[in-house]
Amino acid sequence: MPMRKPLPYFLVARTLSILGDRVTDVVLPLAVLGASGSAVTAGLVGAAAQVPQVLAALHVGALVDHRERKSLMVTVDVVRAVAFAGIGAEVMLGGARLVPLALLALITGIGDAVFHAAAGSYLPSLVGDRDLMRANGLVEGSDAAATLTGPAAGGWLLQSLGPLVACLANAVSFGISAMLLARLPKNVPAPGNSGDESVLAGLRLVRRNRAQAVLLASACYLNLLAAAAFLPLLVRANDELRLTPLTTGLIVSAAGIGGLLSSLVLARFCDAAPWPLLLAAVLLVNGAAVGVLALFAAPLWLAATVLVLDGASALGVIVVATIRQRITPDAVRGRVIAASTAATATVRMLALAGAGALIDLAGPRPVLLGLAALALPFTLLLVAFRALSTRIPTG
Repeated sequence: MPMRKPLPYFLVARTLSILGDRVTDVVLPLAVLGASGSAVTAGLVGAAAQVPQVLAALHVGALVDHRERKSLMVTVDVVRAVAFAGIGAEVMLGGARLVPLALLALITGIGDAVFHAAAGSYLPSLVGDRDLMRANGLVEGSDAAATLTGPAAGGWLLQSLGPLVACLANAVSFGISAMLLARLPKNVPAPGNSGDESVLAGLRLVRRNRAQAVLLASACYLNLLAAAAFLPLLVRANDELRLTPLTTGLIVSAAGIGGLLSSLVLARFCDAAPWPLLLAAVLLVNGAAVGVLALFAAPLWLAATVLVLDGASALGVIVVATIRQRITPDAVRGRVIAASTAATATVRMLALAGAGALIDLAGPRPVLLGLAALALPFTLLLVAFRALSTRIPTG
């Protein structure tokens, strides 16, 4: 029987699912590395879990737009639970062979992609339009809480109880999430009226709709910073400032606090502001904070800057998700979300690959200042879009 107040249960289920993802970020590479002794194997297994976010995203979006979404989330949670039990068994009993682990990781990656597209498409069915910003704030806050606790929990489980128990605990988190989601109302996608039922429908909509394109550009900058800003900060803290690992860890941990404050407190007061100007302000604060990371040396000020940076990033994610859900027809919402995910995942991969090389070439401070300078064109794009949209329809 469906629950009377489904949003809290959706949030708890999604938090458990994200917690499983964050535990995986630590447990999977360390467990594979410890069992196989091969960094190459650990890297390939980790890469296999990320591939579907880029290569299979468009097909995932089409699946979400043609199937009942609650059932999809339940199914992929169950599949991921079974896959992680298999990973634990392979690490402990099978010798951590590359091919079975890569296949299991690929399955979990496909599950991740389906779950996130389905959850983003499902949320608008639980709340009214006026409550969507607040709901997305709660979703982002739950993500921040999972990010704060997941890696530490995964490390403790792996160290104290071993890889099999760590993987099984991860499987349990997905199982509980599936049980909670199973009691929520169903959400069948609305029938399409555009005549475009292909996997590329979301990509085409983003390309031809100016508001969608501007949202995607903003999301790409947010993901660029998320992927590329912390590595030069870590290098600067270690090589230039000579901070201890504990001090550096405390500085980075401030990001979780900023995300929680922004998601649970600020988001509910921002819905009345014009979204292009609000997003422009967020990106400007983001860029300024990254630039400040290149200038400050005191750990307390660095921690405060990281708090502001992640707080602004969280608010930007909330705004992008909310506006995208509002302006995207339900019949193609999954494909639009998946197309955007593919683009931002590509940006993250390129940023991660290029950040190290740029740091070696120019040093951490110039990289941070370059990332900060990139905020200006994105901010101007949003301001120009706001000016045009007051006179010209955005469709």
